[in-house]
Amino acid sequence: MSDIYIDTHCHLDLIKDIQKNPLVEDSPKIKSISVTNAPSFYEHNRMLFKDAQNIRIAVGLHPELINNFSDQIAIFEKALGTTRYVGEIGLDGSPQYKPLFDLQVEVFEKLLSLIAKADNKILTVHSRNAPGKVVELLTKHLRHTKCKVILHWYSGDLKSLKDAVAIGCYFSINHKMVTTAKGQQIIKALPIDKILTETDAPFSFDARMTTRLQSLQASITGISDILQIPESEVQRIIYSNFSKILS
Repeated sequence: MSDIYIDTHCHLDLIKDIQKNPLVEDSPKIKSISVTNAPSFYEHNRMLFKDAQNIRIAVGLHPELINNFSDQIAIFEKALGTTRYVGEIGLDGSPQYKPLFDLQVEVFEKLLSLIAKADNKILTVHSRNAPGKVVELLTKHLRHTKCKVILHWYSGDLKSLKDAVAIGCYFSINHKMVTTAKGQQIIKALPIDKILTETDAPFSFDARMTTRLQSLQASITGISDILQIPESEVQRIIYSNFSKILS
């Protein structure tokens, strides 16, 4: 199955004109986890992509939107009973979101407690400017569960990376990461069996990169160049890693 691409983090509901033709992104070449930014968006997404064969919908509560949707824990809990996938959730310690960081932590812990109780979920997690706290809370709540965690677009320090690897976290790489010095450092520091790919579409798109397939191919090429492994082998390994998460 080395000809199959893996996109563990995308926002398909935000792609232009997707509401008119939701199956346009249901490519048999791409196995996708489409995240949602709030629990109240989940059910609409589940219905929008109900006929898709290659897209799975995650229920999420984005830390950047915590002030708008922190009262939707009950909606999240209900949705959790209908999907194995969770995201986008996490913490963001960037300056513009720092004033609400305590609320982010409070909500993240509530979500993780619900996830731990449900168990055997697959999470895609935001950790920008807060990797240490994210790993601390993941360890506290999920270490003894069957849940699988993917750190999306990781940009943190190497100590937190190693701590995340120690508790079994995976890391999803996108085409922007493979072109930066920090991204390349992170990729080199990761065990090969913990690497996955993502697009974060449409947020990673620009005039040059306009499709998810382009993005995933560029990520595979970049990882191949950085690790000096043939592209076909990188693609095979990523498919194998994703299969392990699902099993």
